[in-house]
Amino acid sequence: MPTAVPPDAAAPAHARPASGGPAAEPGADQVAGVAPLARRIAGVVRQWLATGLRLGPASCAFLEAQLGLPGLAGLPGAEAAACLAPLLAASPEGQAAADTESALEYLLYPDTVLRLAVERLLAENDAAAPGEEKADPAFVGTTPPSVADFHVAPCERQPRLADEVLRLLSPDATAVLHVPDAPGAFGGAPAFSEAPDSVATDTAVRLALPVPPWAMALLVRRLRLDRSIPACIADAVARHLSEPQALAVRLALRDARFDLAELSAESSAPTAARSGGQASEFRADLVLRFIRRMPPSDPGYVEALDIWLDLLHDLPPGKSAHAALSVRRERLARAAREADEFSARLGRLNMEILMLQGVHAPALDADEARRRVRLMDRMSLAVLGRPAASDQTEEGMAPDSPVGHDLGAFDPATGLDDLMRLLS
Repeated sequence: MPTAVPPDAAAPAHARPASGGPAAEPGADQVAGVAPLARRIAGVVRQWLATGLRLGPASCAFLEAQLGLPGLAGLPGAEAAACLAPLLAASPEGQAAADTESALEYLLYPDTVLRLAVERLLAENDAAAPGEEKADPAFVGTTPPSVADFHVAPCERQPRLADEVLRLLSPDATAVLHVPDAPGAFGGAPAFSEAPDSVATDTAVRLALPVPPWAMALLVRRLRLDRSIPACIADAVARHLSEPQALAVRLALRDARFDLAELSAESSAPTAARSGGQASEFRADLVLRFIRRMPPSDPGYVEALDIWLDLLHDLPPGKSAHAALSVRRERLARAAREADEFSARLGRLNMEILMLQGVHAPALDADEARRRVRLMDRMSLAVLGRPAASDQTEEGMAPDSPVGHDLGAFDPATGLDDLMRLLS
């Protein structure tokens, strides 16, 4: 059924004061600072639900397939809402049919705007939290960070935070679903925009979408409040990056395939084992090295960080990050060459003949592969101080293979000319 959006829903979630509801009395064992932060996060989640989710083209296509509603995108908003309302309503027990459960789970997946608003609160809380002074020495020519630098909050803090947030959210919550009121109106608007007033248009039919307890629990869990960013890394992010970029980087770190809190234990390990005459590198050091050395002005900064974190997750013990990055770079370069060769052959022969010859279409666009190769080249120069090698063995670079021009410790302020000469 239609519902009204609160008057303050026209402002972005991150720009509005969090309207935290009444919280239960804290217990004697409550961790200091959890309840106020939990109330603020719960307020942001409630505001996100009240501002509303827009039924965009991707959501419409998913619901058509999941709920068996072909032609949903072509229906006027009132008819589309009438079709969706009975299918998306949860049962009194808070459970829904299997297909409806998947639809609710999809529609209530936290988007980037909600996660950025929550991450801003977590960053503010980290900055205000008392603790050890977080030194940020220059990485080159200094002792690598010690285990004290990677101090994280008590391990019970973040799981308790997720529990507190969930406890503050109503079990009978609803979300506003905006259904465009014109055929073909599912044009490219995102599920939740930086400017929610552009979503809550007069032509949209608004449904009150029930949020059963299981869906609310999934939403809160997907905010990944159980992850902790070590103080040393969080401080480096705050020091070296602007706020919008710092929040995007914190989200990338929170989404890493390995838990950053484990880096503190890794950094306290005994002296590194030797591999190829070089000490093995700790992932903690390499994360910090990227943040401190990669130029924030690089347009692919966050994408490069995602590549870097993925590389560190798969980094075998004793293998250098330079060798691993070189392997990935060479695979992409080879894929680009193969894609170019396929395009050249396709210009001479038709696809049927190529298939009879056992030739398959490339899975990666050549231009995209080359773009990522250039991004890896910039990342290797900035973070590791030397170009990625085009010839290496499984254990690392071959001793007699050329390494190109060694820039040493790359300084974006003074080494830009050398970098541009290498990439030209």
